[in-house]
Amino acid sequence: MDELLFEKRMNANQLSEMTGIRYATIDDMKKNKAKQWSVENLNKIMQALELQSVHELFEYTRD
Repeated sequence: MDELLFEKRMNANQLSEMTGIRYATIDDMKKNKAKQWSVENLNKIMQALELQSVHELFEYTRD
């Protein structure tokens, strides 16, 4: 998420304000500490960052 925010010239606080998602939640998502990403929050972030696919936001790799 850091790269996307940088590309959009945005920081986590601005994303929080745009989406209505608490800053602490955004920060946990950025640091990969979030235990779950709600569909609602995911949708808000994708709209704010103008993303077409969830794959633009994160990548899944198996442990």
